[in-house]
Amino acid sequence: MDIDVGTRELLKLALLPPGSLLLLLLVGWLFARRFFGRFLVLLATLAFYLLSTPVGVNWLATQVESVPAPPLAQLQDSRADAILVLMAGLRRINPELGGAAALSSLSLERIDYALALHRKTGLPIVISGGSVKGDTRPLAELAAEWLEDRAGIKPLAIDNASRDTRENMRNSAETLHRLGLKRVLLVTHAFHMPRAMLSARDAGVDVIPAPFAFEHAPAEMAPPTRYIDWLPQPGYLGRSYLLLHEMVGLVWYGLGRE
Repeated sequence: MDIDVGTRELLKLALLPPGSLLLLLLVGWLFARRFFGRFLVLLATLAFYLLSTPVGVNWLATQVESVPAPPLAQLQDSRADAILVLMAGLRRINPELGGAAALSSLSLERIDYALALHRKTGLPIVISGGSVKGDTRPLAELAAEWLEDRAGIKPLAIDNASRDTRENMRNSAETLHRLGLKRVLLVTHAFHMPRAMLSARDAGVDVIPAPFAFEHAPAEMAPPTRYIDWLPQPGYLGRSYLLLHEMVGLVWYGLGRE
């Protein structure tokens, strides 16, 4: 089920918020004189509201973030050979860097957590991430530079050709096999870990999940819900987008499995 990048981006705009909700509002407005149209407007409005609240994001996160974070001691005793970190995106135009591309906040969080695990386990780091559209430097190269500049650490290997999670694991499988590495700690955000694990199994990579940055807390750790958590807040619609993106991605990857 491989499709080109342009088509993939159009599908994301149509299926995920805010694009999908704007389409619902438009169709509802066109049929506003009918119950069907008014229902679509109400549905889109409620969805905009819920997806913009901490309560809504927390509920979505409990559906997506199904891989728990193992204790540090378990990661240290896992007999892993390396840390595999998957990159997540970049910032294209950065005047402070002369217009050069730079790692996005998600990518920075992932390479920073991989660095933290490296310092606690002593395991080498393997970085995976290419240029999605082929018009920028590969993510893995940017992450390798960051790692060397900020921590003086050179990654063991990089995969600079992957364009998505499935390719991350396929290409990494070849890299790990070439280096004789059998098991790795897999670093990515908690919301992305289920899809990464699915891709790892399909590629035959033995991974120990090391998710981080959970959007929801386990029941025993969750703080009580406050009234403000039911109010729309800046940034939460973007978090909902990421979680819904993973839901759609899991379905898509499931349909595409051989």
